[in-house]
Amino acid sequence: MEFVGGFMIMSILLGLFFAAIWLSLPMLLLGLRRQIMESHTTLIRLEGRIARLEQQILHHQASANQSAEVIDTVSGGVDGTVGR
Repeated sequence: MEFVGGFMIMSILLGLFFAAIWLSLPMLLLGLRRQIMESHTTLIRLEGRIARLEQQILHHQASANQSAEVIDTVSGGVDGTVGR
């Protein structure tokens, strides 16, 4: 009889443990989903910022190349030593 009582106590404890897991699982999953959505939104914003920075860098490089071409076409070179 003692064996059956111990088995029932263990069954009750395991049942309570699994019930606690079953009841807390939806809250844990919803919290995880919220964090994933926030991370996704942050990544989208960062991707936009990186794209804007790349465009600015390309624009600055293009304007620097144009100004360098103007300097290179000055007669005598930049320091005036061409032709000496």
